[in-house]
Amino acid sequence: MVVEVRGEIDVACADRLSEELVDTVTKLRPVRMVVDLLHVTFIDSMGVGALVAGRNAAQALGIPFSVRRPNDFVVAQLRQTGLIEALAVE
Repeated sequence: MVVEVRGEIDVACADRLSEELVDTVTKLRPVRMVVDLLHVTFIDSMGVGALVAGRNAAQALGIPFSVRRPNDFVVAQLRQTGLIEALAVE
């Protein structure tokens, strides 16, 4: 399953993204979860936390989770937090 995210992932929408990712993983139990960040223009610590929540839910169920196509800003944020490997950035 691919979840495409657009715009800014910040305090205003991070909770909703977290809920969507966790609900998708737990209710639909896809074979694999990929979060496509091609159209994400900004991410803050709350946004990173939303991705981690999705990853943790997937990991608990044995579902592979990855992030793909982040822009340079998003990559820098994930590196700065030390989560680039944990989120299996493609």
